[in-house]
Amino acid sequence: MRATFVMLTLAFALTVTGCTKQSGTETKQKAQAESLCMPVPVRHYQWEERARAITASVKGIDKIVVVQIDKELDVAIQVTNFNRFKLESIQKEVGKKLKEAFPDANIHVTADKRLIKDLQKLSDERWPTDVKEACQKKKSLKEIEKKMKG
Repeated sequence: MRATFVMLTLAFALTVTGCTKQSGTETKQKAQAESLCMPVPVRHYQWEERARAITASVKGIDKIVVVQIDKELDVAIQVTNFNRFKLESIQKEVGKKLKEAFPDANIHVTADKRLIKDLQKLSDERWPTDVKEACQKKKSLKEIEKKMKG
């Protein structure tokens, strides 16, 4: 009888302790998710236009997509015809000019067609006023940046 009581008590204690650890982990994950997005992300349209103009000054670029959220400046360029043979030097020139104009920004330049499409989609969407939605947009931008090489 005593052995059964002791076993049930231990089983109950382990169950309660296990649940507490899981909820503590979930609380930590939620806190980390919220802390990653504070302060609220801001999209800088006026800097995007300036970056687009600077990028357009480089010869050989057919299409430009620019998104700037907080200090992250992401530029996607499309180069066609014979200019694609100079793609690497064009990307470096764009990066250099943007770094001169925006010294505090983290600049990412890509010519990957899929990333151009993803960045264009993000650029076309209206910037949300809701904090959670803004954090989601910033998260999707971070995912695009991970795929960029420069």
